[in-house]
Amino acid sequence: MPIKRNSQPGIARFVFIAFFSVISLCLSAQQALVEGHLKTSEGLALEYVNLALEDTFIGTITDENGYFRLELPANQPLVLIVSHLGFKPERIPLTLETGETRQLDITLEPLATQLPDIEVLDRQVLRTDIIRLDPRLSTALPGPAASIERLIQTLPGVSTASELSAQYSVRGGNYDENLVYVNGIEIYRPFLVRSGQQEGLSFLNPELVASINFSAGGFNALYGDKMASVLDITYKEPLEFAGSFSLSLLEGALHLEGASDNGQFTYLVGVRYKSNQYLLGTLDTQGDYRPIFGDIQSLLRYQISDQWSLSFLGNYNDNSYQFEPEVQRTRFGSITDVREFTVFFDGQEVNRFTTATGALSLEYRPHSNLSLQFITSVFQSDEREHFDILGQYWLHRVGTDMGQDDFGQPTGEPLGVGTFLNHARNYLNAIVWNTETKGKWQNDKHELRWGLKFQHEDIYDMLNEWTLIDSAGYSLPQYPSDAIVLQDTLNTRINVRSSRFSGFLQNTWEMERPHGRYAFTAGLRANYWDFNKQFLLSPRTTVLYKPGWAARWTFRASAGYYHQPPFYRELRDLEGQLNKDIRAQESIHLVLGSSFHFTAWERPFQYTTEVYYKFLNDLIPYQIDNVRIRYLADNISKGYATGLDMKIHGEFVPGIDSWASLSIMQTREEITGTYVFNPDSELVPAGYIPRPTDQRFHFSMFFQDFLPRNPSYQVQLGFFFGTGLPFWPPTRDQNVTSGRMPSYQRVDIGFSKQLIGENSSFQESSPFRHFESMWLTAEVFNLLEIKNTISYSWIKDVENQLFAIPNYLTSRLINIKLIARF
Repeated sequence: MPIKRNSQPGIARFVFIAFFSVISLCLSAQQALVEGHLKTSEGLALEYVNLALEDTFIGTITDENGYFRLELPANQPLVLIVSHLGFKPERIPLTLETGETRQLDITLEPLATQLPDIEVLDRQVLRTDIIRLDPRLSTALPGPAASIERLIQTLPGVSTASELSAQYSVRGGNYDENLVYVNGIEIYRPFLVRSGQQEGLSFLNPELVASINFSAGGFNALYGDKMASVLDITYKEPLEFAGSFSLSLLEGALHLEGASDNGQFTYLVGVRYKSNQYLLGTLDTQGDYRPIFGDIQSLLRYQISDQWSLSFLGNYNDNSYQFEPEVQRTRFGSITDVREFTVFFDGQEVNRFTTATGALSLEYRPHSNLSLQFITSVFQSDEREHFDILGQYWLHRVGTDMGQDDFGQPTGEPLGVGTFLNHARNYLNAIVWNTETKGKWQNDKHELRWGLKFQHEDIYDMLNEWTLIDSAGYSLPQYPSDAIVLQDTLNTRINVRSSRFSGFLQNTWEMERPHGRYAFTAGLRANYWDFNKQFLLSPRTTVLYKPGWAARWTFRASAGYYHQPPFYRELRDLEGQLNKDIRAQESIHLVLGSSFHFTAWERPFQYTTEVYYKFLNDLIPYQIDNVRIRYLADNISKGYATGLDMKIHGEFVPGIDSWASLSIMQTREEITGTYVFNPDSELVPAGYIPRPTDQRFHFSMFFQDFLPRNPSYQVQLGFFFGTGLPFWPPTRDQNVTSGRMPSYQRVDIGFSKQLIGENSSFQESSPFRHFESMWLTAEVFNLLEIKNTISYSWIKDVENQLFAIPNYLTSRLINIKLIARF
C-alpha cells in the first residue's frame, strides 16, 4: 500500500544557513571592558552571580573564583546591576572610554533577615537537574506567540512539531505527561482542543513571571504524579509600581504591579488579547478565520503580620474560535509525481473554551526554620465544540514537464473525487477542587519537606460526533442495502465523580569529604484514587557530587518511580466508553548527568549532558492527530524511552546569553493484540513499534546579537529541527509502521531597536518620561518558507491507492511588535 508524502528540503540547507547565520552574527566586537571579582564581606568568592546592564540583554555570570569579564558599549552612561540570591543587589553607574579596561572588585552584603531560607533554596536547585531560565528571554525569542512554553521548547529533551501550539513533548512523553505549577498550584488545560489553531492563550503570562524552573526527568518527590517533566513557575512579588504593555499584529498585553506604602499589600495584574487571524491566513485552507482569545489574571498578596501572609491567584481565560472554510489546495508528492488535492467547503466551526482558576494560599512562619502553607484551589472548564463542515474534493496529477503547456497545472481526468461531512456537538464541563498543606523545616544540614493533598473531580461530558466519507470505494463500500456507514461515531454522555488523596515526604542533606561535596535528596510519594481503588508508592532519589579536584564539574544521578494515575481523557476509549478497571501508568527513571563550566574566547560557558533510560509499564496506548490525543483506555502496552541530551549555554556574543540544545532519543512500545503482515503475508505479532512521540533527533538554538557600536540594535534567532514523527493510516491494525512525517524545520528571526532606554531624556511635559524602556521589533516567521506537516487526511484514488494528504502548518509571515515598560 503506497503512501505518497510531500518532499521537503534537506537538512543540508538548514545546517548551511544556521552555520552562516551564527558565523556572520558573531563577527562583532565591543568597545570597552570591565572585569573583576565578586566576594562576600568575609572575603569568600561568589560563583554564578548575575551581572547585567540595565534595560538590555547584555550580561554575564561569575565563575567558581568569583571572576567576571564583561564587554560593553563605550562613551555612554550605563548602569551595571549585580544580583544574587541571599544578597543585597547593587547598582553601579559606569561610563567607559573606547578601548578602556576597568578593574572592578565588588563586595556583596547578605540579606540577614532572609538568608537562611534563600540559601537552602539555591542549594536545592543545584542538587537536582532543574534548569533555571530568565523569564525576560520569553519576549525576546521570535515566534508566533511570546510564551514561556516556546522558551521551554528550546531546551534539551524537549521537542515540538507545531508553532501554533504551546504543548511540548519531553523525552518521549506526550503533552498530558507534563506537570505545570504556578506558585505551587497545579495548572490544567482544556480537554477538547483538536488543533493548534483552536488552542489560544496558555495560562502562563510571561510579564508576571519572576522565575522559571524546569526538569526533563528524574525530578524529586516534591512534584506530583506525572511521568515526563515538571515546569515550576513563580510569579513576581512587586516592591513598587511598575508595568508594561506590548502590541503586535497578533496579540496585545498589559500588566500592572505595585505595593502599598508599608509594603504589606502587593498586586500583580495582567490582561492579554490574541487573534491568530493574520497568521492563519497563511494556511492552505482558506476561509474566514475569527479566533478571539483573551484572559485576565492576578496575584494579590497581603502580609498580615511577620508570621502570617495571605495570597490569591486568579485567572479567567476565554478562547473563542470560529471558522468558515472556503477552499483548500494542497500539493504533495515527489518532483516527478506531483498531485494536487483541492477541496471546496461549506459550513462552519464554532468552538469556545472557557476556563477559570482560583487559588487561596495562607502561609505561616512561626520561626525562621519552619514554614507552613495551606492552599485551596478550584479549576473549572466549560467547553463547547460545534461544527458541520461539508467538503467536496478532487485529486489530480500536476504537470511536471517544463516543455509542456500544462506544466504546474492539474492535468487529465481526476484520480479521485469524493465528499465528506464532519459533524460534532460536543460539550464538556469539568470542576477540579483541591485542598492541600505543605511544610518545610530546615537547619544547617537538612531540609525536610512534606505535603498532603485532597482532590475532587466532577466531569460531565456529552459527545455527539461522526464523519461521513464518500470516496472511491473507501468509506462507503457497495453494500447490498442502502445503509449509510459513518466513521468515528461517538454518541454518549458521561459523568465522572472521583476523589484522590496524595502526599509526599522528602529530605535533603549534605556531606563534606576531602575529595568533594555530596548532596542527597530522597523522598516518597503516595497516591490513592477511589475510582479504581489503586494505592501507589513512588520512591525517588537524587545524588549530586561536586569534586574538590575538579571545581568546574558537577555530577548527578537520579532514580525513581513515577506513577501517573489516569485523568479523564485516559479513561475514555475511542468509542466514548469508560474503563473502570484502568490502572496508573508507570515510568521508572534512571538519569546520569554532568555540568561543566568553562571559558572560551575569554567568555563564560556551561556544557550540560544527561543520559537516561525509562522503563515504561502499564501504558495506555494513544493516537495523536494535530494536538488531539485519543486513548485506547486500557493498560495493554509496555515500552521504554532512552536517549542523550546536551546543551551548551554561554556568551557566543560577548555579554549576551545564547544556547543550543541537541537530543537523541528513541521510545518504543509493545501493544498487546497488535499484528503486522510478514513478507509471507502471514499475520504475526508486531513486537516493539515506535510510540507516536518517537522523534529520534531534535536540535534547537536560541541566538542573540547586537551591533557593536550601537547595542540598541539587536537580533534574535530561533531555530528548530526535529526528525519526523511516526504516523499510521486508518488501517493501522494491518500495518503499524507505515511511515514518518517529514522533518519539522523552522527558523524565526527578529530585528529589534531600542526606542527608549537608560540614556533617553524627555521634557517634563512629555508622557514618554515615565517609560523605562521601549523596543520595536520586526519579526519574520518561518524565514525559509518550509512547509511543515502536522497531520494527514486520508483518501483513495480510482486505482485504490491510499494517499496521505499532508496538512501543512503556517508559511512565512512578517510581524511587528512594540514592547514598553514603565
